[in-house]
Amino acid sequence: MDGEPLERDYPEEEKPGWRQSLRDIFSWRNYTVYLLTAWVFNAMAATWSFFTLYLRTIQWDFILMGMMLSLVAIEKVFARIVGGYLGDVVDRKKLAVAAMLMIAVYHIIIGLFTDFRLVFIGLIILGLNDVAKGGSSAYIMDNIPSKHSGLSLSLFMVGRSLGTITILVFLIIEPVFGFAESFRRLYLLTGIFLLICAAARAYYLDPSPQKGRVEGTPLWKDFVTENRQAIGILVRMMPGVLVVVIIDALSDSLFHFGALIYANEILGISYRGIAIMMFVYLVILTPLLLKTGRMSDIKGARKAALVVYTFMPICAGLLLVAPIFPQWAPDWLIGDAEASMEGLGVIFTTPFLAIVIKMVNDVLWYTILLALIRKRIPRKDTAKILAMFWAVVYLGQSIGPLIGGIIFTYFKQSLLFVIVFGLNLLILGALAKNGLVSDEADIPESQSPRE
Repeated sequence: MDGEPLERDYPEEEKPGWRQSLRDIFSWRNYTVYLLTAWVFNAMAATWSFFTLYLRTIQWDFILMGMMLSLVAIEKVFARIVGGYLGDVVDRKKLAVAAMLMIAVYHIIIGLFTDFRLVFIGLIILGLNDVAKGGSSAYIMDNIPSKHSGLSLSLFMVGRSLGTITILVFLIIEPVFGFAESFRRLYLLTGIFLLICAAARAYYLDPSPQKGRVEGTPLWKDFVTENRQAIGILVRMMPGVLVVVIIDALSDSLFHFGALIYANEILGISYRGIAIMMFVYLVILTPLLLKTGRMSDIKGARKAALVVYTFMPICAGLLLVAPIFPQWAPDWLIGDAEASMEGLGVIFTTPFLAIVIKMVNDVLWYTILLALIRKRIPRKDTAKILAMFWAVVYLGQSIGPLIGGIIFTYFKQSLLFVIVFGLNLLILGALAKNGLVSDEADIPESQSPRE
């Protein structure tokens, strides 16, 4: 079906039910194709959570890890900005295919090689993927009905829950091959599946040609002008969001750099225990995503954001007290769990609560932010504005791994979570006082995506 899905007009006081909302959302064939390929990616990419642990098994030290991951984040900033421009002048279908193809190549390289130079090349390709990712995201966001944007985006995130299958496979093969070899085999399999998804997008998705750049204007001038307009729209419509996002991105990058390593090397959580953490996180993610998406649509982003973010400082605090209070259940219950399945006792530990709650709330948080942006930006500039948003996120993230590597090398590792705790409290206070943006501040009619 060409064009965008029908966005029905509902009385202001009447909210569509689940069935009607889903019917509206799936009225566009391209949405279904894009959604299914995104689900495959999200399902197979469940092993991304193990990446820092994997780098430790191939003898990367904390400083090297921090430098490389920060370098990739900085690369992503520039890649996103370039990609935002391309996404508004190049056929977005081609970018949707290219994004999937590049991420497939990254997985294949990591799955096949352990040599530092080749792993580094894989990470560079991962960063360059953002050149195509902006237009790829804009391809589908252009056609998500604004009234159902929270639910529509939540459905994309639901694919993460399919990662339970990947984690189960990991739990089965890890005792046979060991952690590092199991990780590589799953990465290689992921790359193969994503190559198939790239082919499916190339065959089934409809073209999405864009306006092209202004003729007679030098490329560099057009690039600068277009991106300056995009960042101007973003700053004008949601300045508070950008400040919050930068601080939150820094705290997230610190937490995700160190949390699993800290749990494994300091708190003694096994690889199987960490895999079970990831499994539980993916199981509970789907209902919470759908609930949060609907909350954002019906009750507004301010309330949804405050509810979700309240848990962030709690998670950092739990890791801080974990060495003193390592478990929240009696020893006999943990023993029974371990007797039934090796590693299952992790469910009754403090690190389990901290890491699982944090990972769930990170996904919910970005779902709210993306739904908010979707409701407030002019559709013709979707790729550039999304690119600027993600460039801000990556900019905030870029220094985190390096700081984490320095702290883990030269200081007490718990200091990292003290910093995260402080940053989270700062953001929570800002949300409680000012919210994100006014829930009524949608796109001005003059910038309506139907123009």
